[in-house]
Amino acid sequence: MGRNDDARQEPEEPREPDEAQEPGVPGDPDVPGDPDVSGRPETSGARPEPDPGSAIGDFVEALDVEDLIMRFDVDFDVPMRQSRAIGMLRLAEADEPGPRDDVRRTARRVGVHWCETVRADVAYELLTGLRQIEASRSDAEYLHARLTRGELDPADVFTRYVIARWFDGAGRIQYRLGSFTTARLSFETAAAVAEASDLWWVLPDLRSNFARARYEEQNQTARAGDGGTGAPSFIAVLNELCDTIADAGRAHGVDMEGQPSPELPREHREFLRGYSNALHNLATALGQSGDSARSLEVTARSLAISEGLRDEYRIAQSVTNQGLRDKERSAEHFARLRGMGWRRGRLIARQNLAIGTGGLDGLRELGRLLDELGQDTPGAGRQTGMDVDFHAYTVQGYRRVAETLPEESRPDDLLSRRLDMAKSVRAAIALPLYKRAYARHVRPAYLQAIAHHVHCGDGSRENVEKVVSLIEESSGRELLDLLASSRPQTLGPPARTLTLSTPSRPPAGDEKRRGAPQPVTGEEEAALRELVAERERAYEDRFLHEPLTSATHDEDIAHRLAQYTLNHPGSCVIRYFRFAAPDGVKGTGGEAMPDSLGMVVCKEGQLTMLPAVPYDHVTELARQVSFDRQDKAPTERTCRRVWDLLIAPAWDLVCRGGMPTHLTLIPTDDVFAIPLHVALAPDDPHPLAARVPLSHSVSVAAFVTHGRHLLKRQLVESNDDLAALLVTDAAATGGEVVKTGWPPEHIAVAGRVPAQLTGPVRKLPGDWDGIAELTASKPEFFVYAGHGRFVDTSEDYGPLLHLGDGDWVTQFDLALRLSLPRNKVAILGACLAGQGMRSEGGDVLGFMRSLIISGAGAIGVPLWKVLDSAMVATVRSVLRQSREAVGPSGAGIFDVVEALHGHYRQVAEDYDGAAGCIEAMPLALYL
Repeated sequence: MGRNDDARQEPEEPREPDEAQEPGVPGDPDVPGDPDVSGRPETSGARPEPDPGSAIGDFVEALDVEDLIMRFDVDFDVPMRQSRAIGMLRLAEADEPGPRDDVRRTARRVGVHWCETVRADVAYELLTGLRQIEASRSDAEYLHARLTRGELDPADVFTRYVIARWFDGAGRIQYRLGSFTTARLSFETAAAVAEASDLWWVLPDLRSNFARARYEEQNQTARAGDGGTGAPSFIAVLNELCDTIADAGRAHGVDMEGQPSPELPREHREFLRGYSNALHNLATALGQSGDSARSLEVTARSLAISEGLRDEYRIAQSVTNQGLRDKERSAEHFARLRGMGWRRGRLIARQNLAIGTGGLDGLRELGRLLDELGQDTPGAGRQTGMDVDFHAYTVQGYRRVAETLPEESRPDDLLSRRLDMAKSVRAAIALPLYKRAYARHVRPAYLQAIAHHVHCGDGSRENVEKVVSLIEESSGRELLDLLASSRPQTLGPPARTLTLSTPSRPPAGDEKRRGAPQPVTGEEEAALRELVAERERAYEDRFLHEPLTSATHDEDIAHRLAQYTLNHPGSCVIRYFRFAAPDGVKGTGGEAMPDSLGMVVCKEGQLTMLPAVPYDHVTELARQVSFDRQDKAPTERTCRRVWDLLIAPAWDLVCRGGMPTHLTLIPTDDVFAIPLHVALAPDDPHPLAARVPLSHSVSVAAFVTHGRHLLKRQLVESNDDLAALLVTDAAATGGEVVKTGWPPEHIAVAGRVPAQLTGPVRKLPGDWDGIAELTASKPEFFVYAGHGRFVDTSEDYGPLLHLGDGDWVTQFDLALRLSLPRNKVAILGACLAGQGMRSEGGDVLGFMRSLIISGAGAIGVPLWKVLDSAMVATVRSVLRQSREAVGPSGAGIFDVVEALHGHYRQVAEDYDGAAGCIEAMPLALYL
């Protein structure tokens, strides 16, 4: 792969095919072309012209497809003539379907797809690469399975070669998309096949790719962002790998010290090309660690091999590294790169030469380059030729050069350039790449753009609408993409489950909380984290195979929000949002300015933006909430702080013209973890949700455009089904489904059925099979009662639901294995089930995301370790009111917001002190 991870470029620079040389070009000695008949006299006795079709047919008959595929790496990928080879294979119809049990024919078909995948990797056409992988996956896995079972002819080198190369090609595309673990597994399989099959000449390339992917998996995943702290160990691994490769080459008669040439045997050239790849990875790692001298020394050896092989792509890679590390001759190296055939290398050269030139000339060249990148506009089937990191670095260079100019000469498009770059990421075709790029480049660009309009705007309605539009364009986009895409087929049970060995213990004292059912050892905690990571990988892989559709941003979203409040009298919405300091603004000492939290209130069609509060205050409050929830509900003091910081600034506007009949709060970032519904005003002992009908939502787009506001009032009928997953014990009784007035013939329970629940209740096992049966009936109401646990991970991915002694349910399981297409209300009655909704990229995570994309209606989740009695009373009240709304006609209107508010209002009247009242209000309701 030869990946280079300098800040200026993505790992492994994409290679471009030679567009000027395609199959059938006249004059090519290997490919027949049309004869030159210009000036030939037309006479009746002239020799008949050759039949082109016959010539092509003769060529195809003579073509050795298997030999071409095995020569593809060194005779077509090296000179960047991939399309020529693929054209010949297409002419030979080597990719046509055929009987799978014809192993060699199947291998030829897989080989063609591998060649196509390499070409897609070269051209950075990731969607095409994914399609090639999916089109050939079943054939490749069939061949691999036969190899594993020992059913392939030991002398069949071609089939073994194709299997190894196919997994390597799949790994390349997966790596580019940021799915490092999946890529590592593919590279690992490729290397294992090559080693077991004695494909010694392929191993250097495969092992180098595997080492690189394993390093990225450990140090540069989408959630880590730790700057690659494993670089020293990676350098040691690569040093050892290069030594091992050199020893193996000598053992097989490869000249490891001399200058290679294209006349060497194919196996020797392929071996040396893989060795050059390993050397380049080592040079890159050394450069990243700051050892430029050693990096250049290793690059010189890699470059010598590539020049001997006439490997255009790897030559360009090495020259790029020289330009980045050899500061004194940087311009010379980039000038050389600019004249090479690799298109992306030419762009990298232009970028760096312009930055080095500086001044107005450099700025104009960077502007032209950004204009070219911007021409790659989003659209159906977009094939992006530039990665977002390259685009982002070019924007940074544009800004740095502009800042060196006199103020009167500086362009006024710095912010718009960065925002254009951010918007281009919306066309990312796969989930892992989108998440990684969004957090690193896109969100900060939007935070600064929002800041510009907050600080520099004129306060007009148009300005506030622009702020709301930018907020929504940068928030919860992955969720909206998921809603806009075709829902993948629901998966079966996970391949691996996890049972903890620590015995359960009964709850201490009279307090029965739905916290973790038992403590865990450090080893078990690590196992839980690995379980979450494993299920996350399955989730990401799912959308590698079925890429997301990019949801279109609604530029008029603020207007639609205003129309919503106009058409729903008494409604009010508070939209919280985060923003950075305006571009270029520093503190008095030159330090970076902290972020802020803003609020926009919309009532009766009026949009009002309130003064911001320091975001540090929000993170401090979130930490206090986290401390409180370790053992119980938030304290009264914490709830009053929630009011002072997040509700009080907007309260006068909320109550303008009278108390609202429906208040909706839309959090952001850390605000998701704060229990807004129990905020306490200084002069009132009743929490917010007892004072006003209250709901939450994940974004204005989800609430208004995607119609989730319609979930407030729904039609309920006598034949509505109630599905309950009950993982119960003394501290999680499952009593919420008892005494609800629900007809027992319309109740299905997976797990332990409460003794008080009698009648013809449908009983199912409390495992994955039971969950599948439970949701197959498309229940209108869904309840989980059991224990929850929160496992700290690098991006709050850790809320878990206990599934008895056999396993745990993660947010990724709900997304992939739960379908609730007709659901009206879904409640997760487990502690901390509402945590883990924030992400650094501004997306909505946790069970909230999973339930929404599964089709769930109104969603109730707790944010702390709730009392069993409080959860039972709250959920039972909501379910009972839904049945009371049915009425004698068999149908009726159920308002879930009013139902929960009515229960909380009664709770507030029953308790004298605020502490008991807070405990008795465990659910936050999301529409």
